[in-house]
Amino acid sequence: MTKNITYLLGAGASYNACPILNEQGEKMIELAQTCPDFRNEKFIKKPENFDSNLDKVLWYIGYFGKKAKELGTIDTYARKLYLNNSFPELEELKIAVSLFFTVWQLTDDEKLKTLENRSISEIDNRYISLFATILERNNYKIVMKDNINFVTWNYDLQLEYAFKLFTNNIDWDDLSNYLMFEFKGAYELKICHLNGYHGYYKTSESSKETDFLDRTESKNINDILNKIGFINESNNKGSIDISGHINYAWEKSDLTLKTREEAKRIFKQTDILIIIGYSFPNFNKEIDKSLFKELEGRKTEIYYQDPNATDEFISELFNTISAKIHPKKEINQFFLPYSF
Repeated sequence: MTKNITYLLGAGASYNACPILNEQGEKMIELAQTCPDFRNEKFIKKPENFDSNLDKVLWYIGYFGKKAKELGTIDTYARKLYLNNSFPELEELKIAVSLFFTVWQLTDDEKLKTLENRSISEIDNRYISLFATILERNNYKIVMKDNINFVTWNYDLQLEYAFKLFTNNIDWDDLSNYLMFEFKGAYELKICHLNGYHGYYKTSESSKETDFLDRTESKNINDILNKIGFINESNNKGSIDISGHINYAWEKSDLTLKTREEAKRIFKQTDILIIIGYSFPNFNKEIDKSLFKELEGRKTEIYYQDPNATDEFISELFNTISAKIHPKKEINQFFLPYSF
């Protein structure tokens, strides 16, 4: 009998392609400082006026990068804004996060995309290796095997970019017909982004999701920013909504609740759970508990792939679940059981 396999991903799953934790704040500042006017900017006091909408976008990216460094993560500062009812600034933060990750994904700027102690790829090769195994042809269409699903806390689209490599780079509008990562029609999700994902918005005229990931083929930072810089102004005018695509664990919008329900549905059917690069931060505990509750009575096998995992941490983490736990220290490839 085919077993249902679910991957639960944290930031470490994209370690070879994206900045994590404090690296993100540092790189947000660095991106903002590519603007000559902000070369020596400290991002403390917002200018009364900006020369352009693009300058405003870059200043906010730098400002929130500074806050991420001060508080440890961008999520922590987002939580502070939420608790203080600072919703206009929280809206700016979400735009900055989405634009930062979009630029990060699209550019090949060597200076920006250099991270300490490791080389950075456009796509973490571990995703590519995994998809080479779990994709198949179905009526001349490339699809993911029915028994494989993903639940991820990452903003990045590494899963989606890896999938596109095997489909002759179909356009983003058509991608979810193959991969099912956005709510589109009557599809059940195959990939649940619990924190949302960058590069998408909705217009005021339609509930359809629209991407801004292929506005230019240029890899130059300035070219990319000039093509997607309209996002901030359009959002402020109310003609588009970008904030719904970046979410946090304490929020309860329609989209976040629907995504969590889909994640619970996936967990409820899971025979093998593979956890990669996820440290179970306190912010996410309520949702994580609700997901793991769905495993009760299933005798799910759990593979925890993290080089820093200790027996004590694993024992405490899964002490309420009747499951076989298999620590995996190797990180060169994403684990895939022989019985997949």
